[in-house]
Amino acid sequence: MTEPKRYVRLNPRFDRDETLSLLKAEIVQQQSTTDGNGDQNKYPLPVKWLRPTNGQFEFYAIPGDFSLNRSTSFQSGRVYGMDVTSGAAVLALLFDTYDCNTSVKPADGDESTRDDEVHQLRVLDLCCAPGLKLCMLADLAPPSSSAVGVDISQNRIQLCKNIIKKYHVNQMTSGSKVDESNDNQASSSHSTIRLYCTDGTNFGTKQLSGLVFDSNAEKQELQTQGKRKRQNKSARAREKRRLLELQRQEVTVAADATNVEPENGKSDKPVPSQSNTTCCIPLFDCVLVDAECSTDGAIKHIQKREASSKAPLWNDSNMSELVDLQKRLIESGFRLLKSGGSLVYSTCSLNEKQNENVVRWLLDKYDDAFIIPVSFNKQNNAERSPSFVEEGSLAGTIRFNPLTNANDGIEEECLPGTGFFLSKIGKRL
Repeated sequence: MTEPKRYVRLNPRFDRDETLSLLKAEIVQQQSTTDGNGDQNKYPLPVKWLRPTNGQFEFYAIPGDFSLNRSTSFQSGRVYGMDVTSGAAVLALLFDTYDCNTSVKPADGDESTRDDEVHQLRVLDLCCAPGLKLCMLADLAPPSSSAVGVDISQNRIQLCKNIIKKYHVNQMTSGSKVDESNDNQASSSHSTIRLYCTDGTNFGTKQLSGLVFDSNAEKQELQTQGKRKRQNKSARAREKRRLLELQRQEVTVAADATNVEPENGKSDKPVPSQSNTTCCIPLFDCVLVDAECSTDGAIKHIQKREASSKAPLWNDSNMSELVDLQKRLIESGFRLLKSGGSLVYSTCSLNEKQNENVVRWLLDKYDDAFIIPVSFNKQNNAERSPSFVEEGSLAGTIRFNPLTNANDGIEEECLPGTGFFLSKIGKRL
């Protein structure tokens, strides 16, 4: 079996040719001092089984033993270190080019799931740590969209904040240009990113709380405090007031959307779905639920556990508890989804109990839920379908099998590093 490669996603705010040139030079230099096999010249390799967005490939394969954290490409913010399967989940959610009921588009197509109209989206990453998928959602959503991330762990949320600050706030590492004509406002070309530290299973159903980060507020605070690296007491108080006000505005918008009485006593609005009648936050166009799982498909996680003799957090003894959590998460995500919207449920497990059975449970419970079949076989300029992409036991769902023994010299460099399950679900109007 071919050694799994590492993957990077290019930061779209930097010149991609410069980034690829820098990354290639670093790979050649680093590999020449380690193995000297001359194989390094072919990297970075575009992952061609993921169709380009805006005519550009999103992901590139690099050698599995490349020290990405020490590279200038990574430290400068030019690349994200992200597994390609996680990227597949984001692309399937935001774009319809992977839907089986759409025709293959031109190579530079980037058809949106929103009926080919470019407008602001509200997107939700319900289990957002460590924040890489949330950054990708914000990068690829239309201008001025809103990307919301939720995680129950304070430590994981802090990690998310650090990553978002690096790639979307810090002027040195985000690649964003300073808008000197509009110092006090966020650029309208960027998505707003917000983080909530709260329980994703009931997010938006009770009194809204837990807003700990807003990218626009963070940028404004940086302009206010100048070069000071740490917030003083007044800055922390100012940040808290801003976040509380933004949180209050979210609740107000949701209330206005649901409680406005029409003048004639009748409403032209469709009757709300049973799944979203109790939400106190504006609903979302797209929801990603990359749920907590046993990670039995994650090769690196398994190797680390074996090396440390550490028992896995989830096993046969508490599997029912894990599956119950996954059901509550997917139900919460579906409840927060607008009618006509799309949800992607994914895990890095290959266990049917955690994957297809959870999706079947949702479909049985909600009449307005349905599978949107997806396929990653509609490749761009590819000779054949990637053998590591398999259909799940539930028609229309997808599994990425990292244990596939690829014989194709091109395909083998693009094997996923992680076993992954993906299902796209729609909510009927």
